[in-house]
Amino acid sequence: MAAEIHHVAIEDDWEMSRVFGEYEVSTRGVPFDDIGFVHAVVAERVPDVVSARYADISLPLLDIALSVAGLEAAGAAVEWVNGEPRVRAPIPMIPEVVISETPIRR
Repeated sequence: MAAEIHHVAIEDDWEMSRVFGEYEVSTRGVPFDDIGFVHAVVAERVPDVVSARYADISLPLLDIALSVAGLEAAGAAVEWVNGEPRVRAPIPMIPEVVISETPIRR
């Protein structure tokens, strides 16, 4: 599977998580604890997620690129379900995991 996966985050959620060192949002309005994983996609699907889940809000968004190897090494398993990656733990906000944080322009 892909060496790099992506998560679309509301910028405020991502920034507020820095204090805790991990990001615990599965997707918009859904905390990790509610479903037990963080939604992710391959790079090509980021625009689809933005259109489907975030088109009705104007909050700044980030495309968070994540290293699958870094996640696994940090104890955050990546599971592939129907071709989509799921991170089975909160995302560690460390350089070995977070490859980049790119603002999404809409």
